[in-house]
Amino acid sequence: MYRITSGTALNLADTATFLAQLPRDFFRAESGIYVSRAPGRLDVMGGIADYSGSLALPLPLAEATHAALQLRPDRALNLLSLTGSGQLAWSLSLDELGALDYASARQWFAADASRHWAAYVAGAWLVLQYERGATFPRGANLLLSSRVPLGKGVSSSAALEVATMQAVAAAYGIGLTPTELAFLCQKVENLVAGAPCGVMDQMASAHGEAGKLLALLCQPAELC
Repeated sequence: MYRITSGTALNLADTATFLAQLPRDFFRAESGIYVSRAPGRLDVMGGIADYSGSLALPLPLAEATHAALQLRPDRALNLLSLTGSGQLAWSLSLDELGALDYASARQWFAADASRHWAAYVAGAWLVLQYERGATFPRGANLLLSSRVPLGKGVSSSAALEVATMQAVAAAYGIGLTPTELAFLCQKVENLVAGAPCGVMDQMASAHGEAGKLLALLCQPAELC
């Protein structure tokens, strides 16, 4: 059984495709799965200066990242990302992850290129721990699949962060508004992945509606 975390993503063709490819050997049949979807974005105007407070007009894309999360009975955190060329996998216990502060986590993920991608994902647990005082009594299996092109300037990292944060918040019962979610995802990228960015990408992914420009004053991230 699966649960869509919010919105109407269940009616989208890419969500149906994602659900059909969920690997049975990664999830347990007796436990529910939380599914989320977050789009990439096209920077129509202003986004190059979002970190300085510009007025921006991003447009959410049809291409999106999906996440599927299932809680585990133990404290393990297992991440699996489906890519066009295969799979990326990474595992760590929540006890080990939760013992890291931002600086040590950023250094640890950056030390090995093969695991740096996981900073954008595992960082959700760390940021919720430090910024919201969240506790995580159970570990999780998290599957990711993205159609947002990498390295093309359409916010693949923000889509990954927002999809992950939505699924984590839903599974652990953490209430977040779309704006709160966007700021927390920005912290994942800045403080854990070590990538400087403003908040436009995360706001566009968290707030965006299909076929509509999002008018955004980037400081203090107010919708216009």
